[in-house]
Amino acid sequence: MSQFARLAGEIAEINEGPVFGVPGSGATLSLIDELERKGRDFVLAQFEGAAAMMAGTVGRLSGKAGLCLSIKGPGVTNMMPGLAVASFEAFPLVAISEAYGAGTPAARAHKRIDQSALTSTVSKGITQWTKASSGFAEVAALAQAETPGPVVLELAQPEPAQPAPLPQLPASKPGHPRAVLDLVRKSSRPLVIAGTLAIRQGLSRRLAALAIPVFSTAAAKGVMDETQPMSAGVFTGVGLELSPEQHLIKDADLVVCFGMRPNEMLATRPFGPPAVNIAAVSEPGAEAFAFAAVAGADSAGEVLDELAGKDWGADLVAKAQDGIRRAMLSNHFLPAHVFEAAQAHFAGTVRGVFDTGYFCTIAEHAWRPRDAALCLMSGQGRYMGTGIPMALGAAIHDQSVPTVAFLGDGGIGPFVGEARLAVERKLPLLFCLLSDGYLSSIRTRALNDKLTQKPVTIGQPSWARVFEAFGMPAANVDSEDAFARALGAWRPKDGPAFIEVAFDPDPYEAMVKGIR
Repeated sequence: MSQFARLAGEIAEINEGPVFGVPGSGATLSLIDELERKGRDFVLAQFEGAAAMMAGTVGRLSGKAGLCLSIKGPGVTNMMPGLAVASFEAFPLVAISEAYGAGTPAARAHKRIDQSALTSTVSKGITQWTKASSGFAEVAALAQAETPGPVVLELAQPEPAQPAPLPQLPASKPGHPRAVLDLVRKSSRPLVIAGTLAIRQGLSRRLAALAIPVFSTAAAKGVMDETQPMSAGVFTGVGLELSPEQHLIKDADLVVCFGMRPNEMLATRPFGPPAVNIAAVSEPGAEAFAFAAVAGADSAGEVLDELAGKDWGADLVAKAQDGIRRAMLSNHFLPAHVFEAAQAHFAGTVRGVFDTGYFCTIAEHAWRPRDAALCLMSGQGRYMGTGIPMALGAAIHDQSVPTVAFLGDGGIGPFVGEARLAVERKLPLLFCLLSDGYLSSIRTRALNDKLTQKPVTIGQPSWARVFEAFGMPAANVDSEDAFARALGAWRPKDGPAFIEVAFDPDPYEAMVKGIR
């Protein structure tokens, strides 16, 4: 059995998801051939970084490491943005690349680069596939272990005698729940903030059953059904007077966090009331939250049992949610109207994927998913350009619900070439450009400080003809009624479409005031 047949067999045993990438004429093509013999789907991307984002998204939705591949040197270099996104967002991912073996003479410099040094800042580790290596399962396990992220697996030629060892799987944080449980028992007005760990731990139903305010981080949005009355929405740490977090935190006497990590918050600082955290592993920087007590993930059930006996805040949650909704929908046609219309049209059974920008700030509060699989965004990295690859990865992985990719003027361009996949595969995917003609979050600073707006002005903001050229129907709208008509004309089973929504730039730029 060849090394590629063995690797393909082990991959097929781990998960059934597609493989994304841009192959070369060497080891990667041989591996793809073996994977296809085993019935695995290969998705040819335009750019390796987008392939890694698509694969990481599959990892996020499936819970099993997504898989992408590339050639050595420039291929791995191109893959770096996708590895960074997987690292920021805690997406489990195995990135397979071709590589020179350790014994290759220095004179063989074609496409050569120190791939270990290159990827070290955005991966959990790197190793080589050899006859002596322990197997793909170990690589995937490291990618999936807390906190999930990308691992690089090299197909080195010539094969090294001794592959570089992978880092050890992190030890689980020891459970010492007594101090946490004591604080929970004594509290009368606790509130919850759930991070992405709560998704991976399968805590959604338990959280939805609580009768206390439950927030999530932006990255964990949907971990609790947000149509439920005790869903308080997103907690960022920097919410202003209109945000529910500002209204509720001052009335709480304890903050109970599930998997609070520094990069899941926009501000890492004490919450005001005492706080406790349920964590799987120690996170550098978590001391800035000044937790009164911390316990391991194995104590989550006991903590939720204690919280189940608490009951407060329903009226405050309703008032806070009503206040921010009224503010987002007042006076002008803005993204909040689009988000509400999309969810109403599909009766909530629709996946929203959000690139980053001011419209994403609004989506954190206006999009109310019933499940974490129905909301995807770069909640930790705020990485512009992720919307199209994430939406494609999600739609390829799961076509049972329609997917809408909400994109801004800045985020639509970096990976627009990948949109061809939606047409090729007839995906139930709608691309929705929310355009005001500016990089609005940066324009705010230009306006406030009376600086030039030229660098943040989009000279030709329309992309409709580009998407039409891909073979999609396209519509331009500038009102809520027009958007509803365009949305009603889309038939997901017929494949992808494009809607371009134009907004008045000044109300658009001002729409986050009082929110963040």
